[in-house]
Amino acid sequence: MCFRFLFFLFITVFVTSIGQCLADDTGLLKTDLRLVNAKTRVIQVIDGETITIEDGSVIHLPMIYIPQDNAQTVSDIQKNAKEYLEKEIKGRFVRLYQIRDQKRGQVNALGHTEGYILRDDGLWIQKAMVENGLAFVYPSQSHYEMAAPLYTAEARAREAKIGLWADPKWAVMNTDEVKSAKDRFVIVEGQVKNIVTRSNTIYMNFEEDWRTDFTIAIDSSRRRDFSKYGANIMDWTGQKIRVRGWVRDYNGPFLEIFHPTQVELLEE
Repeated sequence: MCFRFLFFLFITVFVTSIGQCLADDTGLLKTDLRLVNAKTRVIQVIDGETITIEDGSVIHLPMIYIPQDNAQTVSDIQKNAKEYLEKEIKGRFVRLYQIRDQKRGQVNALGHTEGYILRDDGLWIQKAMVENGLAFVYPSQSHYEMAAPLYTAEARAREAKIGLWADPKWAVMNTDEVKSAKDRFVIVEGQVKNIVTRSNTIYMNFEEDWRTDFTIAIDSSRRRDFSKYGANIMDWTGQKIRVRGWVRDYNGPFLEIFHPTQVELLEE
């Protein structure tokens, strides 16, 4: 089974040599993001998603999610991610990029700067972490431009079963398996059984009984966002998809979609 992203008709093909990959990452960030700091040193690694640079700014790495077992303990995956950053960028010079639209995704709720980190030799840190199985790709309403290359990197890690992909707990679920998940990040694959619209919300059901099955909800106003990527949600009956986000219990497992990049269309 292969997949296509909503915003591309075909998967972007990346070259395999290290030198070429680094060059592609540098060009990719330059094209889709804006450079806000051409040379700064990483002073501290706070955790697997957060660093401090030499001017004292705290930088959060968007577009990735590192899972944890519970809120009270630090998971092995989180420890590994922090150790990776300490090894790869602590004390190193990096470039800091942000999204071009300065009306969103610049600072998070904690007041930390949201930034994409490119090491001085061209290694894009978010992509490297995903490719090494240290984090999931996690697009949001604020950050989605870089989803395509990150999904490609994630697919390689998933196929190789490295890092978090070696743990069955974090594997891609089917629509039956997700019924045992609650209040956690999930990636789910399934075939849309039917689609209904109620109270300006589109609901995608994956079984006959909507009261107990896995359901995806999308605000009707977001149909325009999907249309920009050439997708008509209402045509997805029978479509196999992969979706990611935070699942909660609401008439069975329930997941809300905030941006088209949370969804991948699957093909046989």
